Amino acid sequence: MTLEHRIKYPVQEVPVENNPGWEYIVIGRVLAIPQLPAKLAKNDLFRHLLIAGSTGSGKSHTASKISERVAREFKIPVIVFDWHGEYADLLREYIEVNPHSSPIPIFTDDPDDLILVSSIMELTPPQEYLLDKILRRVDFSKTKSIESLLDYVESYPEESNWMRETKLALHRRLSSLTRENYHSLFEIRGRIEFKQGVLEAGKPIVLNLAEINDPNIRRLYASFYLKRLVDFTVNQGRRLLVVLEEAVNYISRSQPVKPICETLREFRKFGVGLVIISQSLSQLVEDVSVNTNTKIIHSVKSKQDLEVVEKTLYLDQELLETLPYIEPGEAIYSTPSLKKPVLIKIE
Repeated sequence: MTLEHRIKYPVQEVPVENNPGWEYIVIGRVLAIPQLPAKLAKNDLFRHLLIAGSTGSGKSHTASKISERVAREFKIPVIVFDWHGEYADLLREYIEVNPHSSPIPIFTDDPDDLILVSSIMELTPPQEYLLDKILRRVDFSKTKSIESLLDYVESYPEESNWMRETKLALHRRLSSLTRENYHSLFEIRGRIEFKQGVLEAGKPIVLNLAEINDPNIRRLYASFYLKRLVDFTVNQGRRLLVVLEEAVNYISRSQPVKPICETLREFRKFGVGLVIISQSLSQLVEDVSVNTNTKIIHSVKSKQDLEVVEKTLYLDQELLETLPYIEPGEAIYSTPSLKKPVLIKIE
């Protein structure tokens, strides 16, 4: 039995478009008005998108369709941070990047590097302070790997009683980067090469993060990769669309990655668009709702998430009450090019 037989859909008026002459991709159709396409404007990509919904509601399917069409039709580079390794089954054509073949420099001259490591590895203030001191003193011409940095930490002179315990704890934290071949993921210095040909291929690039078993190491690698990629893109004066699967791993209320959260609102200034994907709206930092101008909300069932949707999109009660029951692949669509949100089917 189809959804139309189970619940009553709200009657939808023909959506009024604000910019009839804009460039766009078609992401589906408006429900109850099947001949009317649901359009996503090119310029709105760089004002950020939020795709949310319960497990199985169609979030990744939606993101894959947007990724393919943006890469193919707009020739804009698209990179998917594939947390679970599922995009190989969702995309028809793509270029896969294996993290173990793409080591990331983890400690450069950028002060955000220390903040990022401290944020994800949950260093205490004394541990962060000690690591900062060590990084200022270490000879990077001789220290080229995580293992050699650990040797330096171990031999670092203990200037006080508290330092011994702090040093041992810091050593334990950093040593996790060398387990299970994780040493192939990180470099101490150097630079990652983002090949121009790959970024101009007209196919989405998929960073397969599922190749990294430890979720915390996965978070660290992905966060550094994102930071280095955005820096490269800005320096090249290029545009880029980043698809961030399981965004709660980077911008959650409970454990945010500080440098990423702080630059969320800045990305659009640099021509970098974000597609933020999450099961739960209520678990994300508040900046996500404020800084995403386009929202695609699949079926949402929790009371907390429905409250966020209501406050963010100002939906009428009839449409809001429909949201928990819509079919996989259907969503409420809100974007600056439309006067009001509409119910659509992703195709």
